[in-house]
Amino acid sequence: MPSTHVSEYEQQRLENIRQNRELLVSLNLIGDSHDYSSGAADNSAHVTGRRQIVKEKKAQRKTSDAEASGDEAEWGGTKRPRSRITAQPSRRSKRLRGESAEPTTPAEDLVIETGDIRGLLSEASLHFTGPVLDSAIRVNGHYTGWVEPAVQERLGLESNSTAAWESQGGGKFSFKDPLGTGKRITKKSVPSGQSVAKYVASKLLKKNPNAYFYRHTEPGVVQWTGDWTDEERDIFLNVAREFSCGDKWGLFSTYIPHRVGYQCSNYYRQYVIPAGWVIDDNYQIDSTGHAVYVGKHKRSN
Repeated sequence: MPSTHVSEYEQQRLENIRQNRELLVSLNLIGDSHDYSSGAADNSAHVTGRRQIVKEKKAQRKTSDAEASGDEAEWGGTKRPRSRITAQPSRRSKRLRGESAEPTTPAEDLVIETGDIRGLLSEASLHFTGPVLDSAIRVNGHYTGWVEPAVQERLGLESNSTAAWESQGGGKFSFKDPLGTGKRITKKSVPSGQSVAKYVASKLLKKNPNAYFYRHTEPGVVQWTGDWTDEERDIFLNVAREFSCGDKWGLFSTYIPHRVGYQCSNYYRQYVIPAGWVIDDNYQIDSTGHAVYVGKHKRSN
């Protein structure tokens, strides 16, 4: 026979129920005739109700599965793709809006037919207005100066490129052996985190200052990044006016502290030429106002 012994825990639980029952009666929340067994019955009814809901949901799921099976057969054994709501872009082209696109210009038609973009380019003399052309600096695309005199003196550099090259061993320049050591420079032979080009340039301060300053500032001088100041722009234009510009950007940059050659080259193409501050026949302006190089391609900096 099962044991009729009531544990201490069960006795305490029943006592708590009794006390709660008396409290509810005193507050007139339940009747005095309600006994403990009715609570159990209510709980049983609640459980039964929940079971019924679960059964109904299962039945609904089976019905959905059966419908899906029918869709799967309709779609050749593959699941029917679910429709998704795609957010519409806030900005749409005329084609997406169902409108006609702007007609192409004769110059654009010619580019489409021939693949030659020159029809979309214009010379500076045709692109800019009179006042801009009147104040613009005219250059031939070749820098004629040398290292800035104060920098040259501080670093003990030679007075010209030939003397600098010969004083450091001379030889024939080769892209495969730029240092003239007889060994090809590879990524494994340079310090970690540094490119081959920047490493090679760092070794050419006295032999090829143009190559050095194209990627490095004067030793001990911090390189600046970001927008150019008005003062830097004025220095740039003054140097261009005196020595012309368009190549040898490493040497050119020695006049502009905290900037290196490739920064000067980028500034020239992206800002100086498009603004009309300098007119260089090696560049033309496209229909969007950007400078496009049309001169002879060369490998010098």
